[in-house]
Amino acid sequence: MSFMTLSARARFCGLTFMALLLCAALTGCASTASWPQLSGQAAPTFNAGTAPIGPISADAAPGVAMTYDDLNRIAQLVHSDLIAAYPARLVPDGAALPPGEVKIDMTFTTYDPGNSFARFMLAGLGQIHIDATVRVIDMTSGAVVATYQVNKTFAWGGAYGGSVTIRDVEKGFAASVANIFKPS
Repeated sequence: MSFMTLSARARFCGLTFMALLLCAALTGCASTASWPQLSGQAAPTFNAGTAPIGPISADAAPGVAMTYDDLNRIAQLVHSDLIAAYPARLVPDGAALPPGEVKIDMTFTTYDPGNSFARFMLAGLGQIHIDATVRVIDMTSGAVVATYQVNKTFAWGGAYGGSVTIRDVEKGFAASVANIFKPS
């Protein structure tokens, strides 16, 4: 004879299943992509879903503390995500300039690693923030054809929140930049 009724066992199993689903969902939060926000209007000739993609550059706005290694690492992450998502659209260095080729220029306006102890203590404290203005520039004319705001924030708490670093969040930021070029 069991100490639990059938309905109590069903509730227990249901709650256990929901807890496992929640844990599975939380494991990807730091590296999940957000959707970039278009600032203003894109040039009528720019089609993000088909544009050939050239060089990627990154710099930090005045007052934003980032090293050369930070900037290079994030640019490489963006490049890797673009290769994985759109391999046929990336233009190799030194190749002939295809019509409509664009380059990506990222200027970081916020790069805050937050505080892991504060995140561990309470969700919402010690948040990690990465914000950038991403300009898409036509390689032929040098004109900016679209400008996006890309933001990635991480604020989960507990052991998961305390163990996440800004490098984990950079992966989600890079995927967000790659979303600019997703075919609609």
